[in-house]
Parts: sequence; structure tokens; C-alpha cells
Amino acid sequence: MNKASLLASAAIASVALAAAPAFAQQAPASFADVPTDHWAYASVEKLRDAGIVIGYPDGTYGGKRAMTRYEFAVAIARLLDKVGTGAQPIDAYTKAEADALFAKKSDLAGFATKADVDELRRLVDEFKNELATLGQQINTINTKLADLEKRVSAIEEELKRVKISGTVNFLARGNHRSSTDVSVPGGGEGGTGVRNASGTVDANGFAVASLPKGGILQDTRVLHDIDLKIKARLASDATAEAIINFGNYLPYLNSIAYPSGVRTDFRNPAVGGLVNQDQAVTVYKATVDVPFKLLGAASGLTIGRMPFQLTPYTFKQIDVDYYSYNEKTDLGDIPVDGGKLDLRFGSVGITGFAAKIDPIRYVSNLNGVIGNDMGYGLYAGAARPFTANVGGGFRGNSVATVDPLGNAVATGNRPTQVASIGPSQNGAMSVEQMAGGRLTFGLGRVGTIGGTFLAMSGRSTGAPAPAANDANFAGAGSAARILADKSYFDQVLVYGADFNGALGPVLLNASYTKSDTYGSRVEVQNGQTVIDTDSEKKTDEDNDALDLNAGIKFGSVAILGGYREIAPYFSTPGNWLRLGAFQNPTDIKGPYAKLDWALGGNVSVLAEGHWYEGTGDAIAQGGLSSDDKINNYKAGVKFGIGSASNIDLGVEYTQYEVVDGFGANAGGRGKPEEWFYNIGYGYSFNPTTSLRLLYQIIDYKDKGTGFDLLNGKGGVGAVQFSVKF
Repeated sequence: MNKASLLASAAIASVALAAAPAFAQQAPASFADVPTDHWAYASVEKLRDAGIVIGYPDGTYGGKRAMTRYEFAVAIARLLDKVGTGAQPIDAYTKAEADALFAKKSDLAGFATKADVDELRRLVDEFKNELATLGQQINTINTKLADLEKRVSAIEEELKRVKISGTVNFLARGNHRSSTDVSVPGGGEGGTGVRNASGTVDANGFAVASLPKGGILQDTRVLHDIDLKIKARLASDATAEAIINFGNYLPYLNSIAYPSGVRTDFRNPAVGGLVNQDQAVTVYKATVDVPFKLLGAASGLTIGRMPFQLTPYTFKQIDVDYYSYNEKTDLGDIPVDGGKLDLRFGSVGITGFAAKIDPIRYVSNLNGVIGNDMGYGLYAGAARPFTANVGGGFRGNSVATVDPLGNAVATGNRPTQVASIGPSQNGAMSVEQMAGGRLTFGLGRVGTIGGTFLAMSGRSTGAPAPAANDANFAGAGSAARILADKSYFDQVLVYGADFNGALGPVLLNASYTKSDTYGSRVEVQNGQTVIDTDSEKKTDEDNDALDLNAGIKFGSVAILGGYREIAPYFSTPGNWLRLGAFQNPTDIKGPYAKLDWALGGNVSVLAEGHWYEGTGDAIAQGGLSSDDKINNYKAGVKFGIGSASNIDLGVEYTQYEVVDGFGANAGGRGKPEEWFYNIGYGYSFNPTTSLRLLYQIIDYKDKGTGFDLLNGKGGVGAVQFSVKF
């Protein structure tokens, strides 16, 4: 034995003799040199209570001196003594015993994990010589660890079988109208006409009304939304997942195509209450996912009620609630009943799907009736531009309607979200089922090319059935509108191509989408309505959307510029743009720009501008001319206060240039405006609990054009308290 080995052996023996008394005694009630306010007190106490570290004869822990290898080996030996051998494996428990075990432990807290076992193996290997000196049998230790690993793995797999989580949202809303800026036809700005006191319009595109003018507490509602998420392992790979929704939030939203607004809670004998706040239970998601290999490539099959989306211009839900955050509305997924197949071959991805839409109340409409003419539901296709009101284009007019309080008023011609697509707005088809696919091809660092095809079928709302005595389609109902369009839509085909990539430091994005409509011809023969059952293409031009943009980042500043052109007959269930209270505008073209600047110190600035004019492609059918314009500007600043709080300040301004509908300047051009001022505050109590406050000031200025007669000044206040579990 060489001198080094002798010295090492002597050192180990000396440490063993010196340490033996300390580790042979009983642990004291507490260590004298570890005060209760020390940062490591809890960890030291845990080791003491477990009998792994018992300190020195004088009752101290000795935390200021380094532990010797031999002392550490003694602690490991005590730990190994707590690992039994021949213990009953988890799969040998009876069902009652297993249920009792997992009833006490809903997660892995308190159990050893596979990572713990691996770490213990490394310690045993590192200190095997010292452990052998203490009389530990390494083979026996390895047997213990193998048995422990087996039991830990079984427990982990069992606990992974079913996982329950969820989100609880409590929301409160208050709305008020403070004044109006509008006169009925004949008055004009500053005129003598009777003032319109019906209310204003919020950022969701709905009327905010109070009776007659009042504070924010006059028109309030409290909503709650609970998502219970259940995920279960069905086999070694297959999983099932469900999201069950409880509460009155989804009934309040009405549907994914009918933005929530704040219709009033006031009861009017003529129209009754206009806000649905009934309690409901909704199956939002219920899927089975089965991964498999196809030609050596990872693939997957999903069956059931599956929320999903494609691209913004083809299939994506609009955010129907501006004033709160909710995954069901903000992520853009649309729930459908069907199946989806995903294939991946290297850089090529293929997705195919087929689904029914109309059975889902939240998606189809408020009352479960396919294709009612109230703006509810998922729609596609266009028989005319959305602006086809009296006079055509953005033209102030005095079309009579009923406000949220049941009063007859003139609404003007400002497009709101519900006016952008729907049977009575652009002759859209109610979608009942769909099928299609998406192909993506990776180009390495250059980017990704994608292609989308979507075939949707359904029916035009109010399609006339063969009947006698209706040769002239008396009245102004939907039958007359369909006859005028000479279309009975039953199919919409959507084609899309997109690119997302980079050219050096410049980010590039491009998309082109087209929506072709098909349907049967409606004719009158011998005084009766006749629908030709042979489907033919109805709209194959002026029905596309082009969006090009490029961006670059300089340090903390990111800049993006682009050009967008949306034809008058483009109509898909997508989510491509919001301008003030106007969602998914069509018949526009023009540039836009965005700025994102992180100033440092938890402060960031956002700015955005859009400058659009009408395409002029469908003026004769009520479309926009190049003289009709929409200019939109957004600006905001976000302040981080510490790690838990933030303040958001923002303003959005939209100006229209339209035909003046009445007054001294009738027939000329006017520039009505809408303003939204936002003040927001957010606070995170912990990673799972947060509070969000928002107040929005609304200011519409019609300027006597008659463009928007349901407007004025007002505000919306919102509170959201969220808990994840």
C-alpha cells in the first residue's frame, strides 16, 4: 500500500472515530446554533425529525463548518435504512387500498420522485467506499433502490392517469351614458331637431343605454365562469380531455359571432329584458387523442368536440368580449364536433378535418335555431357588401330601428361588429358542417409556407320554400332579399396561402385568401317560388383578401409596416382586424403600421395606425367608393410596478369620411369620430390568482352627418377576478 493510500485510510479512520459519538446519540429537541428565524431552519428541522442528521454531542448542528465526506456518508446510510426491501409494489395493492392511498395524495407531494431516486443512486456511487466502511452492503443498497424506483414509477403513472384542473372567473360590469352628440334627421349638428337619448356604443359594438341618464351602477351585471378541466390517460399513449363550463358567462355572450355587449338589463314592456344571464352547463371540449406512427412519422388522431383554429383569414374566432380575458374567447379556437388527423413527415405537416357545427349552441346561435336572422351563428359567403344600406356605402340615413330600450330610433350607417357579416347584412350562409385541411412546409431558417382549404355547407337564412301566391314576394322579408340576390347559398369554399419567415433581420409575413360561394337559383314560375337544385358558383371575383407586412427589431424597438386589401365579397369565419367597434371590415384597402418600444424599467409603449379607403369594386351594389375612408390610431403605455402590478393606459381614435346624410351639408362629405380611452390596472396575488380592473371612456361625435345616430358619451367599467387550480 503506498503512502497516499495509508494516509487516506488513516484519515477515514480518524473521522469515523471522531464522528461516531456525535452520530450515535439521540437528536436534541432543536439545535442550539440554528435560530428559528434562520432561512434554513425548516430544512434542518426536517432532517432532524427524520433522524438523518442528529448533530453533535453539545446539541449543535455545526452549520458553519463543512460536513466531512464520512459524516455525509453516515447521513446517506441513515436515509437508506428508511428504504425497505420487498415492499408491496403499487400494482399489487387492492383497489380499496389504492383508492385510500391516492385519496390522501392528490399529487406527488410527499412522495419520492424518479428524480429523487436517480439522485440517491448518484450519491451511493459517489460514497460507496465510505458506505462499505460503515458496513453497508452495496448490492443490498442497489436492490433497495431498484425496488424503490419500481414503486415510485408505478405511483407516478397512476397519478398521471387522471388530472383535474380549471379556472374560475368572476366578472362585474357597469355601463352608463352621460350625453349624446346627435340630433334626429332634420336637426344637424347644433340644429333644433329632437335630441336622440338612446345611448352610445361600446367597443364590442353594442348599445350602452341608461334611463334616461345615470351613473355606472344603473346598468350592471355580475357574471361567473367556471371551467372544469379533466384529462385522463386511457392507455399507454391515448388520452381523453374534457372542459365542462358552468355559469352565466357563455349565455351572456350569446355566440361566437355575436359580440357581447352590454344590452341593458332594464325591462321594457315592449321588448322585455335583452341580456341572457341564465345559468348553463356547456360541454366546451370533449376529445380523445390517439398518437400513432404512420410510415415512421409521428401522427395523431383527435375525435370529439374539439376547439381549434386555422388562420386569421380562414377560420378563427373573433374576440367577442373586449372587456375581459377568457381562453374561450381570446385564444381564437372555435369548438366543433368531428375529427382531426395530424401527420408530420420531417418538415412537412398535414392536417385534415371534418366536423358539424350547428348542434353547438354557443357556436350556432342564441336559441338553437339554425340561421335565424339576428346575427347569431357562424356564417360565411357574401351576396353583397356589408354596407348595403339605403344609399349605399358609408352614407348617413334615417333607417328606423329599435334601440335597446324598445324606442324607435334612426341608427345611421356606422358599421358595428354585428353588421360586418350576417344574413341580413351581406347575405351570408349559416354554416352547418365543414371539412378541409392544412399543409405546412418548413424552409429551415427561411420560414414556413402554408396552404389551407375549407369547404363549408349550410343554407341561406330565410330561403323561400315553394309556395303559392308569393310571386312578387310581398314585403321586405328575407325571401325578397334572396330573390333579389338570385342566390340560395348552400356552399362556401375557402382557399388560402400564407408565408411566415425572415430575410436576414427582416421578418416577412404574407397571406392570400379567397372565398367562393355556391348555391341554387331562385326563380318565380307561374306565381310560385322555384329553387333550382343544381348548385352553381355565385361569387368568384371581388371576394379575396391580401395581407403583406414586414417587420424589423432594433434593440428594444420593433417596427412593422404592411398593406391590406379586403374585397367587398370576402366573407369567412375568421378574425383579421378590429377598428374601434368595427370587427372584420371588408371592401377596404390601404397601409398600416405598428410600433412596440420597451423603454426599460418595466415600461413599454405601443402605437398603431391604419389608413384605409373603399375599394370601389362594388359601388353599384352598395359598396364603398375610394372617397369613403377609415383612419384608425391606437396608442398605449404599460407600467410595471414591482413584480405583481401593472398599469395600462390607452387611447383609440377612429375617423370615418362619409357622405353626409342630412342637414345643411347633405350630400357633402363629413368626418364622424369615435374615441375610446382606457385605464387599466392588474395585480397578481400569486401565479394562480389575479385581479384586473378596467374603465373605458366612450366618446362618439357624429358631427351632424347622420352617420351614427346611436352614439354619444358614456363609459364602461369592468372587474375580473381569476383563480386557477
